[in-house]
Amino acid sequence: MYSYLFQAADRGVAMTVLLLSFGSEEFEASDPETLHVVGGRMQDSTRTSDLAGHLGHGRLVVLLFCTNIAGGMIAADRIEQAVLELNLGRVSIGLANYEASMKEPSELLETADRALRAAEEAGGGVELA
Repeated sequence: MYSYLFQAADRGVAMTVLLLSFGSEEFEASDPETLHVVGGRMQDSTRTSDLAGHLGHGRLVVLLFCTNIAGGMIAADRIEQAVLELNLGRVSIGLANYEASMKEPSELLETADRALRAAEEAGGGVELA
């Protein structure tokens, strides 16, 4: 699905990738029950056209189809607030928007991952790539 959406973005359809991590060092963010609760909050905070999934190691991804970076910030703020209400520790979000210079789908995810790592290093919050 991701490759299909990446190809659509290459044809002019806006797409933003949101990566999220949460918790503190003593909190196990990959606990299945916790992920289920967080996933429910994310589902309540996103549009039905957005695709969300668990990447592993306590990281979640949301593919924001037909969404530019400004729309991605709105989505990130909603998701951040919803997850913070669970009191699971810090929430870090990295956002990246498709750019025409990106030739491989992995480039967009890597860009979002760099933004997420910057947010984690800053102690939480939202970072744009």
